[in-house]
Amino acid sequence: MTKIMLNRPIKREAWGGGSHFITCFSEYLSKNGYDVVFSLEPNIDVIFMFDPRPSSGGDCANSIYQYKQSNTNTKIIQRINDTDVARPLDKPWRVDMLLQSNVIADHTIFISSWVKNHYIEKGFNPQKSNTVIINGCNSKWYFPDLNRDIDKKNVRLITHHWSDNFMKGFDIYNFLDEYTGKRDDISFTYLGRYNKDYRPKNTRLIDPTYGREVGDILRSHDIYVTAARYEACGMHHVEAASCGLPVLYHKDGGAIPEICRSHGVEFSTISGLNQALQEIIENYDDVRGRIDYKFLSSERCFKEYEDVIKRIID
Repeated sequence: MTKIMLNRPIKREAWGGGSHFITCFSEYLSKNGYDVVFSLEPNIDVIFMFDPRPSSGGDCANSIYQYKQSNTNTKIIQRINDTDVARPLDKPWRVDMLLQSNVIADHTIFISSWVKNHYIEKGFNPQKSNTVIINGCNSKWYFPDLNRDIDKKNVRLITHHWSDNFMKGFDIYNFLDEYTGKRDDISFTYLGRYNKDYRPKNTRLIDPTYGREVGDILRSHDIYVTAARYEACGMHHVEAASCGLPVLYHKDGGAIPEICRSHGVEFSTISGLNQALQEIIENYDDVRGRIDYKFLSSERCFKEYEDVIKRIID
């Protein structure tokens, strides 16, 4: 039995997309006959390094490197799912540490073409073994209600984030709070944690929750809004589209336009938001009909990860 170590713990609670990815991925691997562990024990065949930091709650890049010195047959796969531009306050460590830790990786998985190109500009050698695999989400929780039609007299917008980082788009969410307060045909819901500078008066706020309940809340709305900037990929918009919501997204969303352009409409400024919103409303069935649910599923995503595992251990 192939033993695979994941270097971050699972969390079955309201947490960020990366954490939920690890939880679902570990379940997929176990179900498909792999021995999944979360510490550097003997006889590991493959180490997945999701986070190189010593403060991530798991073994860091230095510990994994030391393990590799004594276990030369162990393969290391690094998943790069973050950048320096999305979290400017973390800039001192993020790029340098990811590139440094990549030295020990036998294969690198980038979660979007955008983030791969970003790291090539920062010094990653594209000749090294690497793959781009777009995130997918749990289709048991995130699935569409295709019998639900939009009521153009009561359009329900929603976004959800577990981070309070202002780069998640709180300037736009503040605008939407004012905008919807002047309309009786459009409402806006914010699900999750939010920035201290976000003080909505007209927005419906819902505390962070987990799993199927998030999907149920998303399915009770019509259109998803993400104003996040410079996302390496993101899970929030993947979950929303999987629930059948067309996506209104910011052009500076990093990898978000790469994923959402087939089933969403882009905006670049606050003044352009209304026009993009009206475009989705007027073409709702067409935009929603372009959502590729199979591609957005974790089943597709994890199968691609498993293919990488089989390739590097053969």
